[in-house]
Amino acid sequence: MTARTTRVWPLGFAAAVVLIAAVPAHADGAPSAAARVVLRSIDADTGTPLPGARFELWRETNDRAGLQSSGQDADERHDAVCVTDAKGICSVELPTGETYYALQTAVPAGHERPDEPFAAFDLAEAAPEGPVVSVANRSLDAAYDGGIQVRKKDGKTGRPLHGAVFEIWKETNGTTGLQTAGVDADLRPRPGCATDADGTCDFEGLADGAYFLVEKDVPEGYVMPEAPVAGPWRMDGASGRRLVLTVYNKRARPIPATGGNDGRRARTARAGAPVE
Repeated sequence: MTARTTRVWPLGFAAAVVLIAAVPAHADGAPSAAARVVLRSIDADTGTPLPGARFELWRETNDRAGLQSSGQDADERHDAVCVTDAKGICSVELPTGETYYALQTAVPAGHERPDEPFAAFDLAEAAPEGPVVSVANRSLDAAYDGGIQVRKKDGKTGRPLHGAVFEIWKETNGTTGLQTAGVDADLRPRPGCATDADGTCDFEGLADGAYFLVEKDVPEGYVMPEAPVAGPWRMDGASGRRLVLTVYNKRARPIPATGGNDGRRARTARAGAPVE
């Protein structure tokens, strides 16, 4: 079927089970500060809360990107285990000032393992309330045949641009606009993507629904749009379950030379006097 093409001109607690992890002490014997982190399991299509998701918590200790959960150089596993309740959430208290990984080791009934095996998050030193970490699981029975292609172009020449980074979010909470944080956040159903040499990137395996496009980074030499969130657009049978979104960026303005001999020469030349 023919895809619908859209041009884009670029212009936020319920009760939870709380598990306490062992909190290490400082060198002087005082305990480290701790923060509560909420883990949220949701259906990747509808955003419906899912009970029965089991998470292990791991602390980044080996200075290697991502989670290593086995081998002599593995990261450190905490004793705490978190299992989501009927509202799809659970929480755990962890020492602050560290990077952690939430690894889903048991999936909710009738669902697949998440696309990304673990979710990383940081805990700030002075934050009593940590982040809400959402993990989406896909239903075993759902069909995901939709797709969104993003095309990035120069706003003046129309030339394709590579290296722009985007996220897709699905409207799931019934609140106007995009909410990306909290226990009632909308859903990010797929990992982000960066445009290739042809200026395109694709989000595949999407279910019907309304989607927001979020620009996270721009190609070198270009500026972020004033409003990096665009949409929502509806993708369903009427659109052929395919959307093409074209996004334009403006070039960054060059910084004018100031001061020193270069500035003097420029001012003299504009005044019409000879340049030494």
